[in-house]
Amino acid sequence: MKIKDEKQLWKIVLAQIEIKLDAPAQFKTFFLETKLLKIENKQAYIGVPNQYTGEWLKTKYYNLIKNTLSYVYGEDLDLIFEVYIKENSTVPDEEIINKSPLLSVQNGISNNILDIVIKSGLNPKYTMSNYIVGNSNRIAHAAALAVIEKPGETYNPLFIHGKTGVGKTHLAQAIGRSIIEKNPIRKVLYTTSEGFLNDMVKGIKTGQTEKFRQRYRPVDVLIIDDMQLISKWIATQTEFFNMFNEMYNAGRQIIFIADRKPDEIQNIESRLKSRMNGGMVVDIKPPEFETRLAIIQKKAETSGVFLNESILEFIARSITENVRELEGALQKIALFNQIKPDGELTLEEVAHLIGKDSKTKREQIKIPKVLKEVSKAMGVTVKDIKGPRRTKDVALARQVCMYILREEFGYKLEEIAKFLNREDHTTVIHAIDKVKSKMMLQDGFNSLISKIINSICNTDNDLDI
Repeated sequence: MKIKDEKQLWKIVLAQIEIKLDAPAQFKTFFLETKLLKIENKQAYIGVPNQYTGEWLKTKYYNLIKNTLSYVYGEDLDLIFEVYIKENSTVPDEEIINKSPLLSVQNGISNNILDIVIKSGLNPKYTMSNYIVGNSNRIAHAAALAVIEKPGETYNPLFIHGKTGVGKTHLAQAIGRSIIEKNPIRKVLYTTSEGFLNDMVKGIKTGQTEKFRQRYRPVDVLIIDDMQLISKWIATQTEFFNMFNEMYNAGRQIIFIADRKPDEIQNIESRLKSRMNGGMVVDIKPPEFETRLAIIQKKAETSGVFLNESILEFIARSITENVRELEGALQKIALFNQIKPDGELTLEEVAHLIGKDSKTKREQIKIPKVLKEVSKAMGVTVKDIKGPRRTKDVALARQVCMYILREEFGYKLEEIAKFLNREDHTTVIHAIDKVKSKMMLQDGFNSLISKIINSICNTDNDLDI
C-alpha cells in the first residue's frame, strides 16, 4: 500500500538516506531542509531551500534519492528539484547564500566560494576540517587558527617549515580557504617562489612591471611556498622585500612555507631574513604513530576505502616520515585489495606492496649500511665489528649487527656469518638471542635498536665497504 501523505513518506525516505549516507555533516547540510512537495505523473517534486542545494543533490545524490524514494513509494519515480520559500521569510535563499559567508562543509561548498578558492590558487581538498592534529603539528595548527581569526593582526608573517610531505602546504592553504569562507570579499593568493619569479620576469620583459605588482600587492593574504628557493634570485629578493614592506604596513597577512627555518636559508638578504623571523616561526615535524594512524583512517573514510584495522595500523607503523607517502600507500593497497580475487590482502602481501617486507628491504639495504649505522650509534669502528676483537662494546655492536641483519632484513644466517668473518652461523643465532633478551629487559637498549633501524631505513644507501 502506497503512503499518500508526502510528509510521512519523505520522513521515511530521509531516515533511510541518513543510514545509507553515513555522513552526518552532509546529511544535515544538504538533506535536512528538503521537502517532498508532490508526486505527479511518476515525477517527484523535491523542495530545496536554494538553487545550490538542488544542483548539489542532483549532481551527487540523484540515484540515491531516486532509488530510495521509488522503493518506499512502491513505484519508479523521476526527480525534479524546486526551490521553495521558507515560512516567515520573504527573501529568496539564493540572495542569503550570496551575501552571507558559508562555513566549510566537508565535500561541498558554495559554487561561488569554490570558484574563489580555485582562482586563488588553492586546492579545494585542503581544509582545516580534514587536517589531522597531533603533537607534531599542534603549535602550527594553533597559530593557523589565530591567523584565520585575525588575518594580518596575529602572527604576521607566519612562517611554516618542515620536511617534505608533513602537511605544510595543506595547513597553509587551509588557512587561505578558511579566510575566504569567513569573508569571500577577502583576496587570497597562493603561489610558489618560482611562480613569483616567473611573474616578475614576465613583467620586466613585457614592460608591465606595474601590472605584476598590482597582481600581488592588493591581496589580503599572500601564501608563498618553497621560500628556500628564493635564495637563488637576488633581484627577486629585492622586489619581494619591497612588496613585503608595503603589504605588512597595510596590515595584510603573509604566510611563508619552506623546508627549513629562515636562519638556515643560505644566500638570503639579512633584512629579508629578519622580516621572516619577525612574526611567528613554527615547524611541523614528522607525525608520530597515533597521528599517522588518524591521518590514514581519515583518508580511508573520506575516500570510501574499507580495509582491516590491522592493515591500517601496519601502514601507519611502516611509513614514518612522509604523510604524502602514507596516503599513496593507502591508495595502492586499496586498489590491490579491491582487485584481489580471493578475499582481503594479508599483512605479508601489504608489506610487499609498500616495500616493507624482508625481501624488498634486503634488496634496498646493503649490509655495509647496517654496519656503518651500528658503528656510529655504538661508538666502535666497522673494522672492529668485522675483526677479531672481543671487547664488551665491540662484541655487543657485532651482535646488534647480526640481529638487525637477520630480524629486520631477513638475511640468511650463513650470509651474516660470512660477511662478519665468523666461522659458524651458530654464533649469529647466539647473538640474536642475546640482543632479544637485552631488548626485553632494557627499554633504553630497545629504543637504541629502533633508532638505528630508523637511521638505516631513512638515509641514502650508497656505501660499499
